[in-house]
Amino acid sequence: MDLVHHIYSLLLAGKLHTAPIDKPQRVLDLGTGTGIWAIDFAEVPANCAFEVDDFEDPWVYKKPFDYIHARELEGCIGNEQQFFDRAFENLNGGGYLELQAQRGFFMSDDDSIKKAVNAEVWAEAVRDSSNKFGKPIDCAMNWKDKVIKAGFVDVYEEVRKLIMRQIPIGAWPKDPVLKEVGKCQVVQSCAAIDSYTPMLLEKVLGWGKEETQVLMAKAKGELRNPSIHLYLPVYFIWGRKP
Repeated sequence: MDLVHHIYSLLLAGKLHTAPIDKPQRVLDLGTGTGIWAIDFAEVPANCAFEVDDFEDPWVYKKPFDYIHARELEGCIGNEQQFFDRAFENLNGGGYLELQAQRGFFMSDDDSIKKAVNAEVWAEAVRDSSNKFGKPIDCAMNWKDKVIKAGFVDVYEEVRKLIMRQIPIGAWPKDPVLKEVGKCQVVQSCAAIDSYTPMLLEKVLGWGKEETQVLMAKAKGELRNPSIHLYLPVYFIWGRKP
């Protein structure tokens, strides 16, 4: 979780949000993980408190919020429209909802993706299994319309490239910040393969353990290959409650 926070900090040049918020007093960070974003966002640590809850259960907050932040919740939401409706209901007028999420779909601007055969098989299997599990992992591209449907206005969407690179060799990527992003992201992606794959492929799709482990190893090897230039589209979406 802290590595993900570092990656997004690099992508956002140190900023903690993209929504045009102005000193919100009550802020909710959904799926906070280690809490590093919330701690950084709070001007005084004493202003930051943590609650263990399931955001798919009814929300029972006593007072509305000025800003709701949700990062990397792809694959975690069963009823997306209900989620956005609840966020709308729990915001003050003029408050913002901001979402930051990756697509579960590898891309490349050159032909090197053709060498990532196993990574592509892995990504397709994870998309298929997460859909069958009822919590799609490749969903961020649909969120803007659902945010609008929930009642938000001035809805904004930006898509950036999250470059995958273990070691910055040569001139790709040229930007030193993206080189650092890439080194971190390949570590994060390999960790995600280790975390998500056994349950989704074995329990949901019925794959054998050995078959799953072989695919995981091959996919991680391709992500670490400096001649394969993969990236993930990252979505930044925010909207305002009238």
